[in-house]
Amino acid sequence: MKATSNSRKSVPQLNELGFTMLEMLISLLVFLMIASMLPLGFRIILDDSVTEKGIRRMEWDVFSSQVKKEVRTAEQLTVQPDKLLMKVNGHFILYEKYASSMRRKVDYQGHEILMQNLSSFTFEVIADGVMIKAVGLDGTHYSVRVHQFFQTGGVQL
Repeated sequence: MKATSNSRKSVPQLNELGFTMLEMLISLLVFLMIASMLPLGFRIILDDSVTEKGIRRMEWDVFSSQVKKEVRTAEQLTVQPDKLLMKVNGHFILYEKYASSMRRKVDYQGHEILMQNLSSFTFEVIADGVMIKAVGLDGTHYSVRVHQFFQTGGVQL
């Protein structure tokens, strides 16, 4: 059978008009909007300061919980501006500054780092307890007040 010019094609004819100027401007606008948001996304992803502050806050919360537990169970509590000495279950627990960290010693032995990156910290006597204040290297202030549950004869200086 011979194909004639009048025979029907099974493939529809392609639109040869192409992009119009309006379509091109709309696609360019969408591309520019997406491209303008990329730097903001990268800054959020690559910014460590938000994550770092969250970690410091959690570190302080863990430290506060540990100190509260030990102070509340302490049989004896001695507070100095730069040291905190407690007697808990027959063991002497000492909190003191070590470089830019706060460390904990049990029976004057060991080296357990509790907080890092501190520029200063102090211990103050309050009624039946102690107040701990610390300042991070970034200038963030932390403080916690801890009271003893049981009267142990007061806090010694």
